[in-house]
Amino acid sequence: MLKYLFAKNEDIAPGTAAVFFGFSSIIWFVIGTGLGSFNAAKLAFPDFVTGSYLFSFGHMRQVHVLAVIFGWISMAFAMAMMYITPALGNTRLWSEKLGVWNCFLWNVGLSLGLTLLWTGMSSGREYSDMPWFIDLYIAAFIALPMAINVWMTIIKRRTQGIYTTNWFFGAGVFMVTIVFIVGNSPEWFNLTGLSEAYLTWWFAHNVLGLWITPIAAAIAYYTVPKVTGNPLYSHRIGHLHFWSVVVFYSTPAAHHLMSAPLPEWLKSFASVEGVLILVPAIAFVSNLLLTMQGKWHMFVENVEIKYTITGVLLAVPLNMQGGFQQTRAINWYVHGTGWIVAHAHLALLGFSTFLEGAAVYYGLQTILRRKLYSLALANFHFWFLLIGFAIYWISMTIAGLIQGAGKIYEVPYIDVVIAEHPYMIARWVGGTMVFTGNLVWLYNMWMTARAGAVIPEGRLPHELAYER
Repeated sequence: MLKYLFAKNEDIAPGTAAVFFGFSSIIWFVIGTGLGSFNAAKLAFPDFVTGSYLFSFGHMRQVHVLAVIFGWISMAFAMAMMYITPALGNTRLWSEKLGVWNCFLWNVGLSLGLTLLWTGMSSGREYSDMPWFIDLYIAAFIALPMAINVWMTIIKRRTQGIYTTNWFFGAGVFMVTIVFIVGNSPEWFNLTGLSEAYLTWWFAHNVLGLWITPIAAAIAYYTVPKVTGNPLYSHRIGHLHFWSVVVFYSTPAAHHLMSAPLPEWLKSFASVEGVLILVPAIAFVSNLLLTMQGKWHMFVENVEIKYTITGVLLAVPLNMQGGFQQTRAINWYVHGTGWIVAHAHLALLGFSTFLEGAAVYYGLQTILRRKLYSLALANFHFWFLLIGFAIYWISMTIAGLIQGAGKIYEVPYIDVVIAEHPYMIARWVGGTMVFTGNLVWLYNMWMTARAGAVIPEGRLPHELAYER
């Protein structure tokens, strides 16, 4: 990477920034899930690694969460935008050099921020735990350069219209910049009390709703038509999806604070809009599944489609559960329990991770012009990820229901801990399976870059997947 930082833009091959982002995202996924497995072991086996505050759950959890969000998920998004945006505009990335610098500064800033978190320097706000100067660094050297590169590539496109995917990309980088700046304002302006809590959860909710959800969906809008050869079923439904995400996901996020002294009208408004999230979800899922008409055999045979459609299908329970738990009665029962942890992992490790996995698999093969090194290892990764995630999600959902019942019926805390212990062990098993699968993925993609068969000109990687 270092040699490209000071090279001329025209001397850097197209796709270079995307390749660096792709491998960075996989490495951060390995780190993030490795930390997750470690934390799950501490919950399942309380005597596991004790005696050092550096390895306490409170320190390690923040590092795990932000390594996954800013490292794996967001870098995989950056990778997707660096190669899909120019491909849909029939042009080059506006500045390959800016993309390489963006990736370099991203890795440096994230490493520094996570190290500070690990040593205990934290703002203490959910999802925006980084110290204030790291927040400024992220806004100036990570979010803004990425947004400029995406917007300028869309502006300089050689196509007449803007495809649905680039609508989501262009809007997503704008929305996440606003969400990040506003969401971190309590720390910069010393806001306290209810204002601080409200803005903190506005940030936490909208990082998912206005960044992770739309960009993950945008990847599916590209991958399915590209790999199957079918045109998108309906561009109008795609636009309905886009605008309903903007309207219904940008809620005040007050459903995270149902027990706080917020105005009652605001809580009711948040609950209603929370249920209306089903509108973009139904539009998205139906549009993609109808695009698969006549090509469902690829769901079994093709790695990229297998990942994409699994992610699309996981949007169904994700949004059903999301709307369900935002009603007041259910929110009261599950608030603060493992149910919420399970739901968050359904969004980040289920829905979005499978779509990002498809983008990285397809993107690296396409840019490197290399056939996947091992299809068997890719399938191993898929099943370990899917089964590991399912074990995690189901066990934590059950643990959450146990914790909710214990809260309502005033069961002694130690009895609740004993009752949920088997599910904590299952959580650790599921998380460790995901981590193991990711190690295999890293090896497979590294070998693809070094020893994968060269893809001839005029062919696409998925066309060669089953040719020996």
